[in-house]
Amino acid sequence: MTYKIIITDSAFSDLVSIKLFTNKDNLEISKQYILKIFDRFEQLEAFPYSGLKIANSFFDYAKAYYLICVNHVTIYQVNEIAKCVYILRVLSHYQDWKNIVNKDILCNKQIIIENDRLQIVRMNQSMYYDVYKNSQDDNNRKFVPDEVFNSLEETSEVVNQIINCYDSEEGPFVYAVLRKKDNANLGYVQLIKIEEGWEIGYHIAEIYTGNGYATEAANLFLDYIKNNTNLKQIIGIALAANKASRRVLEKCGFELIYEGTGLYQGRKRKIIKTIKHL
Repeated sequence: MTYKIIITDSAFSDLVSIKLFTNKDNLEISKQYILKIFDRFEQLEAFPYSGLKIANSFFDYAKAYYLICVNHVTIYQVNEIAKCVYILRVLSHYQDWKNIVNKDILCNKQIIIENDRLQIVRMNQSMYYDVYKNSQDDNNRKFVPDEVFNSLEETSEVVNQIINCYDSEEGPFVYAVLRKKDNANLGYVQLIKIEEGWEIGYHIAEIYTGNGYATEAANLFLDYIKNNTNLKQIIGIALAANKASRRVLEKCGFELIYEGTGLYQGRKRKIIKTIKHL
């Protein structure tokens, strides 16, 4: 098999709960079980797609697939760029089949905060295409060209770096912003350590702008920061010419503390610097 098998925490918990393993068993044992599931499909030239049924699509460009085995249903996703197969869930036939089409379960979504319209979640590798697509809009090229990705390969690597930062103390901490009604990946919010403290960042893809998502996501993220960290203030920085970003900071209650020349993505630009006390 040319694909690397990656078993999510949820899938490993499934293997334990349906008593295929005990908590004493290690990841290597569960990986061998998963490999056996895929063994009978290795002879198919178009592995892993031939002969497989498509389960629910929980992102615009990422499909989940399932294999029906003797007593279990294995739900997985393929990252063609990274050449990885992500095992999302291993379900018993006797479990409620609604679980198979439940989007939150399928994508192993880790929600950090949500409201009626939006969810802010940890990124996972299934999002790499959406991250790439969202980076290509004209506003990104104009105001934050360093955040425009040149290829899917580059994007996949960056998403993996973001994931690895979640357990660090230095960050950056970057989270996807999803629309609840259809799971559309709208953009991201982030918290970055800078010399003066911590800076908030946000980006909503151009096709989704004009709906108040940026302000809503930023305010939601600020609530999370206030309730889950010891930070007392957050910095907000934007290019002086970026009127939309400035309006978001104003609507979120940031106060202007500086306007003039400053470093922005490593270059001297005319910027504004704001602060919000939590």
